[in-house]
Amino acid sequence: MIIRSFLTFVIFGLVSFTAMGDDFIPVWNVGDLARIESFQSTRKLVGTHYFYWYSYPQSHFFDNAAQTDDALQDHFPVSEAVSYNSATWHAKEIEDCVEAGIDFILPVYWGVVDNYFRNGIFFSVRGLGPLQWAIEQREREGKPSPKIGLFYDTSTLLPGIRGVEGRSEKYDLTTAEGKDIFYRTIRDFFYQIDPKHWACIEGRPIVVFYSSAFAKKHNQSTIDYVYARFQKDFHGVRPYIIKDSSWSFSVDAVTQWGAALGGPNVFDSVVQIGAGYNDSAVPGRSTPIRDREQGDFYRLNWIGALNSDAKIALIETWNEMHEGTDICESKEYGRLYIELTKEYGARFKRNEKTDETIVLKHPDLLPRPASNEGVEYKDVASVRITLGDPIQSEGIKLTRGQPDGPVKTASFDGVPCIVTVEAANSYMYFSVVDPFYFDDELSLTLTYTYWDNGFDWHAPQYDSHDRNATLNGAYKTAPQVLCGHTKRWIDSTVNLRDARFVNRQNGASDFRFAVSNGSLAIKEITISKDSSIE
Repeated sequence: MIIRSFLTFVIFGLVSFTAMGDDFIPVWNVGDLARIESFQSTRKLVGTHYFYWYSYPQSHFFDNAAQTDDALQDHFPVSEAVSYNSATWHAKEIEDCVEAGIDFILPVYWGVVDNYFRNGIFFSVRGLGPLQWAIEQREREGKPSPKIGLFYDTSTLLPGIRGVEGRSEKYDLTTAEGKDIFYRTIRDFFYQIDPKHWACIEGRPIVVFYSSAFAKKHNQSTIDYVYARFQKDFHGVRPYIIKDSSWSFSVDAVTQWGAALGGPNVFDSVVQIGAGYNDSAVPGRSTPIRDREQGDFYRLNWIGALNSDAKIALIETWNEMHEGTDICESKEYGRLYIELTKEYGARFKRNEKTDETIVLKHPDLLPRPASNEGVEYKDVASVRITLGDPIQSEGIKLTRGQPDGPVKTASFDGVPCIVTVEAANSYMYFSVVDPFYFDDELSLTLTYTYWDNGFDWHAPQYDSHDRNATLNGAYKTAPQVLCGHTKRWIDSTVNLRDARFVNRQNGASDFRFAVSNGSLAIKEITISKDSSIE
C-alpha cells in the first residue's frame, strides 16, 4: 500500500482518528457502536436545531469590533454565562430541553473539512466536547438528556466559508471532489460524538440537510456515495437522512426550513414548526417579520403538527437569537415557549388530534384558500393597474400600510404615479386577484413603466414555486434594473416562468419592487398570461 497522506486529527481531546489516503481507520469499533440507544421507528419524536456558536462577548453577540452594536433580536437571560466552551452553559440548555420534552437536539454544524480551525468556524468542533461533557455529567447524576443528531448547515459548502482562496464557484456534488467534501463533513461530525449520545432511529443516526442552493449540482449518486461511505466507516451503520425538499435525491424523510415565518411545513414523516421570525437586529436584512402574537403563532404551528401524520416534529429553533426564532428561555419571553413545547409536544407524542383553532391578527405568509374576489378577471388574458391619483385597479391592487413599503403619489414629467419613500432599502407591494392566477404553473409576463432616476437599482420580487428562493420562494428576485438617470419613463418586461401568487408576501401581496438607495416611481403595471413562454 502506498501512503499518499497521513493525518492525525485531535478535536478537544475527545477523539482522534487517522487517515491514510483512501484507506481510513474508523474511530469507533463495533463495541462502541453497540452502545447506541435507539428510538423505535413507531415512536413520535420532538427535535430542535441547537445553535452553539455563541461565546460572550466575542462570538455572535456583536456585529462590530467595538462590541457596541448588539446583533441579537432576542437575548439570553444572562449573556455573560453563554459560551460554547462552557459545559455549565450547555448543561443549563440541556436541562431546559428536557423540561420542554425535547428528544433530540441537532447542533447546527459549521465544521469545514480541511479547515476546521478557521477563525469564526472553530466553534463547531470546540463546542462539541463541552456539550458532551455536560450530558455525561448529567448521566452521572442520574439525569436524562436529549440525544444528538446532525444538522448539516450546507452553506458551509461555499468556498468563501470554507476558506478556499481564489475560488468562487460552488462545489459540484456529482464529482469525486464534491462528494468527498460533502461526505466527510457528515463523517467527521459523528467521529466527534460518542455513539452512546447519537440520536438514532432503529440504530441509524439522524442527519438533517439544509438547502441544496449552496451546491452547484447534485444527483442520486451524491447521496448513494454518502450512504456507502458511512456504512464502510461505521461498520455497516446506515444514517437516517432527512433532506430539505430542495434536494432531488431519495432519502428517508423530507422537511423544509422556514416554518418560523411561514407556518408549519408538513411532510409524510416530518413536520417542521416555528415560533416566529424577526431578524431586524441583523444589519442588511430585510426579511419579513412574523409576529409571535403572544405564542398564538407557535400554537397554530403545533396544531398543524398534531393534525398531521408525521412521526417527527422539528422545531425552528431552540436558540437562534439573531433571527428571533428561539424557544429557549429568554429575556423577552421568559419560559413561555418551553412550557408551550412541553404541552403540545406531549400531545403530539400521544398522537392527539384537535379541532382547536387559532385566529391570527397577522396571517401574512400562511397558506390560505383562494379568494373569489375579482371573479370577473377569471378568464381574461391580462390584468393591470394604473398608478396615480386616483389609482385604477383592474385585477392588480397596490398593497398599502406595510412598514417597509410606504408610498405616496407624485408626478414626473407631468405624469401621475406612485413612488416609494426615499430610503436605503424600500419596497412597493402589489397583489393579483386570485381568480386570475392562484397557485398555477403558467408562464406570466410582467410589464411595468418606471421613472429612470432617483435610485441605484430596483428589482421585482415575486411569490414563486422556487423553493430555493427566499422563504420557500415567496420572494424570488428577478434581475436587477440599474438606474440610467435618463429622467425618462422606461418600459420594462420580465418573464415569470414559475410564479405561484398565493399571497405570501407582506400584506398578503404577490409581488413587490425592491429599491436600493433612493426611491422608485411607477405609473403602470400589466401582468399577462403567456403559455408560449418556455
